[in-house]
Amino acid sequence: MSHWNTLLQTALVGTARQPVPAADGMAGDFGALLQALQQPTDTAQGVLLRVAGAVAVGRRAGFVAPGLPADDAPPAANDPSPSLGDPALLAVIADALASGPQRLQHEVLAVLSTAGWRLPPSLLPAALDAGRRDTALRPAVVLALGERGRWLAARNDDWRYAVGASAQADTQTRWDEGSIDQRRAVLAEQRRDDPAGARERLAAELPQLPAKERAVLIGALAENLSPDDEALLEAQLKDRARDVRQTVVELLQRLPASAHVRRVEAFLAPLLSSQGATWQLNAPEAADPRWKDDAIDAARPTHDSLGERAWWLYQLVRQMPLAWWTARTGLAPAALLDWAATGDWHDALLRGWNEAVLAAPDFDWCDALLDLPRGHRGGVGPLLALLPRERRERHWATQLGDAGEGVQDVVAFADQACAPGDTPSAALSLRIAQALRTRVERGDLVNDYVLRQVLGTAAALLHLDALPLLADLPRAAEESPGLAHALADTARIVRARRLVATLPLSSSSSSSLSTSSQGRP
Repeated sequence: MSHWNTLLQTALVGTARQPVPAADGMAGDFGALLQALQQPTDTAQGVLLRVAGAVAVGRRAGFVAPGLPADDAPPAANDPSPSLGDPALLAVIADALASGPQRLQHEVLAVLSTAGWRLPPSLLPAALDAGRRDTALRPAVVLALGERGRWLAARNDDWRYAVGASAQADTQTRWDEGSIDQRRAVLAEQRRDDPAGARERLAAELPQLPAKERAVLIGALAENLSPDDEALLEAQLKDRARDVRQTVVELLQRLPASAHVRRVEAFLAPLLSSQGATWQLNAPEAADPRWKDDAIDAARPTHDSLGERAWWLYQLVRQMPLAWWTARTGLAPAALLDWAATGDWHDALLRGWNEAVLAAPDFDWCDALLDLPRGHRGGVGPLLALLPRERRERHWATQLGDAGEGVQDVVAFADQACAPGDTPSAALSLRIAQALRTRVERGDLVNDYVLRQVLGTAAALLHLDALPLLADLPRAAEESPGLAHALADTARIVRARRLVATLPLSSSSSSSLSTSSQGRP
């Protein structure tokens, strides 16, 4: 346990139950400082606070761990990418890392690394802390760190997520020494050209991995998935970890001829019958002990809103490929949803179908589910994220309306559906920005507190072409602190994005592009 973690433990249980950890063995001048702070005449509480303050500052500077010899902490490797030095851009990045929305943080880091730059040493602690707070931001942080950032991360337990192989390392090194994200990337890359080799690499490693890593790496089989992967996946259905079993089930759903799908069909098919042109569905009367082999839980969670039989039906439905329903009934997705709405098992079907489409995306089913009345839809954002931009924007355009009355919902759903770095199209972004500006100009911000939040979200989300409409929004003579903050925050985000968009390619990146283009016509 690190000295910092011991301090935290003492603070949690109290100095009466656990003494302040001694600084004995702490290396160098820093250890001497900590010893000087621990005077025997002082109260234990005072000593704890002073020592914790000193260690907190030291941690941000990446101090060497207690008792670690200097020769065991080699200097950082040389970094091929240059450190960004533009003061204006550095100020924008520092501000974004300190208090910007996640989407802005991701954008400034991604633009930086794509242009061939890395963060300067002064911003490494802020970036590493941002990744510690937000796991979704970590891939962008890691790409912008450079070798010095990875070296610094290895000196602090809270930053261990960023420790891994060098980005320039070969494939085997990234697999042997890399972080879990790097190892998954290695598998995904190999799956494109050598799916069998990647499968063998994974199979050899699985028995030695913790559950979380098993689930992550098995998920890489989604790249170039084929019936050849079925045997390995079937073997993991008996994994003791629920997350692993769920990942496996979702992959097997994408293999309609798999033994798993055939077993689920054998359970589900007798429950669906027709009387003339009318289809009827029943739910299981009792749990089947064989369900356990296919990751179907007979015991309903006590907090679940479904009844016991509906719970069993829902689990069967969510594991069945959606194409089975259309082939079996001859009904299109929209017609199946209309049919389900008239039956007793509507909630189980709708929930199961929503999860099935997330596991194995089907665009027609996504459209049909999104066209349901608002109160009957599942997670709108995740469904929209599955669709190509043109198809998802049809739903947004309808929601927006000719007068822009649905702009707040559109921004909220687009923020959920667009991955970091993705935006609505320039044309739709302009419509959204104009609708927001119109609302501001007519004074809606005075009393609409939700609109204030939406404004900042839109500033971080919309296409760059739409940002001029959100710049220099009209200000009122008298503004409440909340209103003034919303307008200032929006202006800050817009300025940051427009400035970061001007970031030039680094010299190393320009040289690389020049070299790669030699010999082209």
